[in-house]
Amino acid sequence: MIHKVVCLAYQDVQVLDVIGPMEVFGRATRWLCDQGRSSAPAYELEIVAEQAGAVLTSSPGIVVQAQRSWRQVQQADTLLIAGGMGWERAAADPELRSWLRRIQAQGTRIAGVCTGALILARAGLLDGLRATTHWAYFDQLRRLAPNCTVDVDAIYLQVNERLYTSAGVTAGMDMALGLVQIDHDAGVGLAVAQELVMFVKRPGGQSQFSRTLATQAHDDDRLAALQTWMVDRLDADLSVPELAARVNMSPRNFARRFQQACGVSPARYVEQLRFEAARRRLEESELPLSRIAEQVGLGSTETLRRLFQRNLSMAPQEYRRRFSSAD
Repeated sequence: MIHKVVCLAYQDVQVLDVIGPMEVFGRATRWLCDQGRSSAPAYELEIVAEQAGAVLTSSPGIVVQAQRSWRQVQQADTLLIAGGMGWERAAADPELRSWLRRIQAQGTRIAGVCTGALILARAGLLDGLRATTHWAYFDQLRRLAPNCTVDVDAIYLQVNERLYTSAGVTAGMDMALGLVQIDHDAGVGLAVAQELVMFVKRPGGQSQFSRTLATQAHDDDRLAALQTWMVDRLDADLSVPELAARVNMSPRNFARRFQQACGVSPARYVEQLRFEAARRRLEESELPLSRIAEQVGLGSTETLRRLFQRNLSMAPQEYRRRFSSAD
């Protein structure tokens, strides 16, 4: 039975958000045919947009060809919502939002790639659920869907039985590969991953690409070395006076230089390092909260609790219950 995959594109779409996931499905079709496991194409692929024809992308000189208008699509097995610079204009179309709600109600599996998740949020499809998007758009996702729990580390995730979202750009391919494994089996996923030179499951989460680590992209070698030193010493005294002393600056000059170079205050940077470290320990270990708070330099479970409430609007215990990968 052929599985119909439709990808929604629009003006200023990110071309890899369209082509990357579609290539995963296309490669799965080819592999299944080559192995004699399918006499007909496993996936039928189609790109749709506001109107049939060429769609300008956010990648200079590259266009994609939409076969039909999305208005002509009455049903699909999987609908991919690509991301891109034009997401706001697309999401502002009430007719498109209504179409998304209607096609979801028909049982279509919908997957938002990168800022495609924001289009889903604007359509009201993420309210009360857990979702992710590109790390640079977490705040916008929270504004568009205030009742949505934003997963700040997932490469991609299953929002509910028929809804998925992914982080930015290449994460759409990770998500597509996961959908192929759901549709077929792990062996098909592995074979496609090998042909595309991909991880079957990418190591680490998107916090490795997050704002906190992005603050290290500056030209101040002393501060960069200090930031590296801090990561392995989260339980140490990381106050401004202590950090300033390590780089032979006055506290006032250090705080000013750090803010200019990194875009955040030293205190905020340390807090985010500790939060991300605590989150990983909750996911990957069964350590008691008091021990985690001690290891990451937060001192007490109450401080840990306040930090999680401020960043994720949930308690550490609830986060562990939802997202722990520990056996």
